[in-house]
Amino acid sequence: MAISITEDYPRVSQNHLRFTIDFHGTAFTTTVTSAPKVVRKWLRTTLYRYARFRHRLVVGLGVQWRPASYRGENPPVATLQLCVGRRCLIFQLLHSPTVPNLLRRFLKNPNNTFVGMWNHSDKKLLFSSEHELEMARDPVDLTRHAVSRHDGRRLEARESRKTIVRECLGVDVDFNERVGRSEWEKYKLDDEQILYAAVDAYCSFLIGKDLRAWEL
Repeated sequence: MAISITEDYPRVSQNHLRFTIDFHGTAFTTTVTSAPKVVRKWLRTTLYRYARFRHRLVVGLGVQWRPASYRGENPPVATLQLCVGRRCLIFQLLHSPTVPNLLRRFLKNPNNTFVGMWNHSDKKLLFSSEHELEMARDPVDLTRHAVSRHDGRRLEARESRKTIVRECLGVDVDFNERVGRSEWEKYKLDDEQILYAAVDAYCSFLIGKDLRAWEL
């Protein structure tokens, strides 16, 4: 099995795209948008569907930023990725005029546990963006808590995303560093970028859920 992406048609609009990603036989949806109203609707639907987990909601979190133009530059955040269950969102912050208050409350809700891999700077990056997004607490860095599903051993903190996903989920994912360092400020992200961002957030959600990250 492999990983593939398909755009859903009919297309909603130029700044509201929907994709179905097949992740080793499991399909999940991904919304890509720069429109605050689309983000608001995504959050409302997600919170409604997962209301029974409202006191222990695990959220896969990812942040991508524009590559630095020169040494010492602090490039702005370009995208914010969120994933709950089989629903992922790629919010193009750099192209959005505003951020919905619902998203601000979502990020600051202490009942939500945000998880990711190698994400020690995500909270700072979000706050330093032009939208100054705040989080109630630091997101959980799964590299510090990952446990192998094969023998129950704690993985070393320096392990790569690929190794963590293989050991924790039993599947192979190639997180291409070329894509990770690509032009995330583009208005139209390509399929490779969407796959990279969505799969990272989805894998983080799955691992965080299995680890009962709300207890960490």
